Amino acid sequence: MRRIARIFNVVSVIFLGYASAVAVTPDAVNGTVSTSLPDGRTIVVRAYSPDIIRVENFGAGEAPSRTQAGQLGVAPFDGVVERTADEAVIRTTSGLSAIIDLKSGAVSFDVDTTPATKRLLYDSGVRSNDGGSVSLSLIPEGGGTFYGAGERGHSLKLNGDTLVMYNRQNYGYEGHDPRLRQMNITVPMFVSTEGYGVLFDDHAPATLVMSDPIVYSSEQESPVSYYFIYGGGTVAGVTEEYSRLTGRQDLPPFWALGYITSKYGYKSQQETVGVIDTLKREGFPVDGVVLDLYWFGKETDMGKLAWDTVSWPDHRGMLAGLKARGVNTVLISEPYINKKGAIDNYNLLAEGGMLTRDKDGNVHDVTTWVGDAGMFDVANPATRRWLRERYRALTDEGVGGWWGDLGEPEVHPETIVHSNGMTAREYHNVYGNEWSKIIYDMYREEYPGRRLMTMMRGGTAGLQRYSVFPWSTDVARTWGGLEPQVRIMLNSGLSGLGYMSHDVGGFAIVDTTRVTDPELYVRWLQLGTFSPVLRTHAQKMPEPYNYPDQRDIILDLVRERYRWLPYNYTLAYENASRGYPFVRPLNFADTSSAPDSVSDQYMWGEEVMVAPVTAQSATRRRVVFPTGVWIDYNHPEKSPVAGLSESVVDAPIEEIPMFVRSGSFIPQAMYPMDNVGDYDPSRYTVLYYPRGDGESRYTMYDDDRMSSESLRDGEYALIDFAGKVDGRHAAVRVVQSGYYEGMPDERELTFVLPGINSGDVASVKLDGKACAVGKSEEGYATFVMRLRGDTPAVADITLRR
Repeated sequence: MRRIARIFNVVSVIFLGYASAVAVTPDAVNGTVSTSLPDGRTIVVRAYSPDIIRVENFGAGEAPSRTQAGQLGVAPFDGVVERTADEAVIRTTSGLSAIIDLKSGAVSFDVDTTPATKRLLYDSGVRSNDGGSVSLSLIPEGGGTFYGAGERGHSLKLNGDTLVMYNRQNYGYEGHDPRLRQMNITVPMFVSTEGYGVLFDDHAPATLVMSDPIVYSSEQESPVSYYFIYGGGTVAGVTEEYSRLTGRQDLPPFWALGYITSKYGYKSQQETVGVIDTLKREGFPVDGVVLDLYWFGKETDMGKLAWDTVSWPDHRGMLAGLKARGVNTVLISEPYINKKGAIDNYNLLAEGGMLTRDKDGNVHDVTTWVGDAGMFDVANPATRRWLRERYRALTDEGVGGWWGDLGEPEVHPETIVHSNGMTAREYHNVYGNEWSKIIYDMYREEYPGRRLMTMMRGGTAGLQRYSVFPWSTDVARTWGGLEPQVRIMLNSGLSGLGYMSHDVGGFAIVDTTRVTDPELYVRWLQLGTFSPVLRTHAQKMPEPYNYPDQRDIILDLVRERYRWLPYNYTLAYENASRGYPFVRPLNFADTSSAPDSVSDQYMWGEEVMVAPVTAQSATRRRVVFPTGVWIDYNHPEKSPVAGLSESVVDAPIEEIPMFVRSGSFIPQAMYPMDNVGDYDPSRYTVLYYPRGDGESRYTMYDDDRMSSESLRDGEYALIDFAGKVDGRHAAVRVVQSGYYEGMPDERELTFVLPGINSGDVASVKLDGKACAVGKSEEGYATFVMRLRGDTPAVADITLRR
């Protein structure tokens, strides 16, 4: 394994006979405590930020683990380091303390919860090495519920589980399948509802026992280090700090938030164009089409990475034609080079040393489901250059995004040795990261300013920083396949994978006597509409027009996706700026706000709660309500529901149960769109829910929806909404800040008060002047506000009741 030199600016921490605590200036110690123990081990504890502390514990002649996961540089330390003869304490400005026992190497993590101090986690300092497996134990002093660990579908709550850290594909899985404990993206981290998390700096095969103690055992050669991440007492805070450490995802291509059609697979140019023609003729907006492996010919042409000119006689013309219609094309790529249809590439790559090899240096073939093949060794710089050039040439022709399939890797014999000296087992989990990085770096260098969408289903910690849009792979097209998707999105989102989604409609047809199930398709599409990516995909009949009897429901759902673009794009901003996932557990922002094990409903941002129906024939379901006051999105005229309660709600086939937090502002685009190119940032419909006294705030994000550097360059606008309700009176204040090239000079905001009829509004004043009260199609009260520059706009609403 690669050894990395360590340079520390450290002051010795052992002063025998020094009984009283002595504060050392921050500059002198740089937030670091290092000590040597009598048994020859060295303990290094270093504050990377006020909320992130790294612990290294290694023996003589060893170096601590350091992988690609942590991307955060050490921030200037402005806390305090105190020490005595027996212990040292690093106190950060966030109230976090790391207490190091200078004799045993034990480390405790405490947090100041004035007037008391609370211990969160204890590391005894003991490390074991048993037959090549290194282990460490952590004791969760405060208890708590554990989430995260990557893509896990068996349970949201991980307490008591033994989690395997080794990526694995599970074809045709369902919710009861025990394989869901180990899926395609494993991340050696966990989040606690006590408001902290731990990332083990490792990507080797490992197990994580989520018990008391928490035991991490790895095949890593080096002693495993870890980062303690403090989230200020919330899961949201941990997510923010974890993403600060491992990297945040760039803003997505705007079209990636629209509807994308996909199939295994569209086999020709004629079929692909025909699918888009049919979708548009049926009135469906569409922004993307994904081409599976037939774009290069047959299954046995895998690895050719060139268009099949027979089935695709004018692929350049097709790509340009689709793009002109607002449709972006995504191409599949796999890690394998078939020895039949891609033999020319195989021979070229083999001669250049770019394929995986065995311990003797010979090319190591693999057996895939479509025959014998070579395997790209993405650890080899020459292989990365070759792949990059292929991807670049295809992107120049008009390809809009990439799909990295089979990237666990699905077939990865343990007898392979990669060019960096790592065995297949050692390199397995990080293969997807390294592969994604090839495309990401190509975009950053060859297409600066262009946003990237890469679908990838394998990888580990930090995968999100390569603009990856993962999905839960080859799920069964059954009710059992739909059932675990919320859990998968929740745990993945808390592991940095904010865009985790699923094959809407179900992929694998495991029951050939029932190829389609209209009810299942509708319920799955409802969930997909409120998932980070809406992409239908299946072996057969994935497109929505295949269900004509349900057309009205289905068409409205796809259009609903576009109506929510302003809100969803703001969720993308929250992900890019704070690491927050789109799909969040009910207790994300406040661990006391809801039960810790609700895994069949979720927060869509902080304003909206979604409770999808995943059971066949169900027309009602139980809903748990977090703290606050909740309004039925589908029937806002109903009485609000108080939080910290539960009830059974109606869920007819045409509805997905959704509830909006009282006081919320929900910006929407209430006009027809063929694709996101029809999006108009000069006009929004804002749903406002002034039900119950109190104050509320919401910030909407807007930019040119194209530049990859909007956030870095400050080329964006924020629209801040503030509401205050006091009895029959509601006040709304809206102000805009920031600017980007092409920003509208004026924005028209049409406010709708769902559940409040126009006749129930006595008056509305805008900036002190009387304003006309209108009526929506449903009869709800409306009024129009105009926003110019950074001048605040104020509305005063008086209700009759």
